[in-house]
Amino acid sequence: MAVDIVDLTRFYEAPLGAHVQARLVDEIARIWPHGAGANEAVLAYGYGLPLADSLWPAADWHFLMPAQQGALAPKADDPAHQSSLALSDESRWPLRAESVNRLIMVHGLEAANHLDGLMEEAWRVMVPNGRALFIVANRRGFWARRDGTPFGMGRPFSSGQLRQLMRRTGFVQGQIRPALLLPPFLPMRLLSSLAWTDRLAAFLMPQLGGVWLMEAVKKVPAPTGSKIALRYRSAAVIRPALSALKHPQKIG
Repeated sequence: MAVDIVDLTRFYEAPLGAHVQARLVDEIARIWPHGAGANEAVLAYGYGLPLADSLWPAADWHFLMPAQQGALAPKADDPAHQSSLALSDESRWPLRAESVNRLIMVHGLEAANHLDGLMEEAWRVMVPNGRALFIVANRRGFWARRDGTPFGMGRPFSSGQLRQLMRRTGFVQGQIRPALLLPPFLPMRLLSSLAWTDRLAAFLMPQLGGVWLMEAVKKVPAPTGSKIALRYRSAAVIRPALSALKHPQKIG
């Protein structure tokens, strides 16, 4: 189930949402320490607006929001106001094939109605060796059990389920890190003062993280056994057969 765009906006404008934003930005910077440079294109699918200002303010951000969530343009005084923003069906992105170098998906997988279709679109639009980062609620974490946050809505994932999804849809897994180890029901003053313990807790008890951040790389051709590899293999067999039907040879 997708979280409505108005509820997402309200959450990230509140103190708890600001805490989530800071923690996610910190972990993304650890996975991608060099980040995106000036004018480098970054596609955020789902609800990536809270990340843009703090993460890579000089990058060329583009926001794609699923139809079941809705879209809301940034405020006029928000730097992201100058970025492109579109509402799209999750299985039909308005982007050319191999046009995206870097993709961040947050509040996307959990709300997908057609998970494989969404992942196939992500694979299609990315350039070979392009890098994606999927930020997903952890099935075992406290945040997935709390309805008052966006991570408590929709379908959470275990780390094993994420790995299977990557293999099935043509991606090669990179780094995986937990975040939001402190539970959301703690008072804000404790969340703020104990934020430094997230890194220690992530080392000791990674399975209890509120979210997973999984890096994935698009490999061409797709890894053997993935749905995309099987699809292209089937097409390669069908096309010659169709050609033979269109141009039959005479016998005798």
